[in-house]
Amino acid sequence: MPRREVLQRMQVTRNARVVNPLKPEWGPGIVLAVDGTRATAFFLRGGKRILDTTIPTLIPLLKYEGKHPALELAGQVDWDNAHENLYVIELRSEVFNERKFLEANRGDVPGVRPCVYVGMTGLTPEDRLKAHLSGTHSARFVRKYGLRLLPDLYKHFNPMPYVLAQRMEVELASQLRAEGYGVWQN
Repeated sequence: MPRREVLQRMQVTRNARVVNPLKPEWGPGIVLAVDGTRATAFFLRGGKRILDTTIPTLIPLLKYEGKHPALELAGQVDWDNAHENLYVIELRSEVFNERKFLEANRGDVPGVRPCVYVGMTGLTPEDRLKAHLSGTHSARFVRKYGLRLLPDLYKHFNPMPYVLAQRMEVELASQLRAEGYGVWQN
């Protein structure tokens, strides 16, 4: 049977582990809610997305394929209280002169990919960057080397509940490091 027919017959249900074959870069996901022909899903690398279920955009994963602590958490948290934001700040490459940053990024070659700081906040990312740069509750590397926000790396995740943002801050830092970014995350 053609894959398209299989997709059209899939019953999308809450907490189903899925993947979007049209956006494989989003990684595995979990369905958070289904409302008529719309499904809200949270993807490990694609964030929270609203999808039209009349278009075959989701395929189920086997139980063992969709297991990930962040997805399990995303399916359990109260999304009505989602007010935390992830953010990524580009850092000047001179941050590699800092021993701690260099040790946290062993094997990375300065200049190949940007150096970044990954954080979470109850503020807007823009307000949090201003606070960092002004020295208010700031990370030293951001205060000293911070350049600008990189919204393409985080905006699709925001907003999210606090406990999930804590987990996803670490996950996003790990994803970016795997992609070759020099990363600092507290």
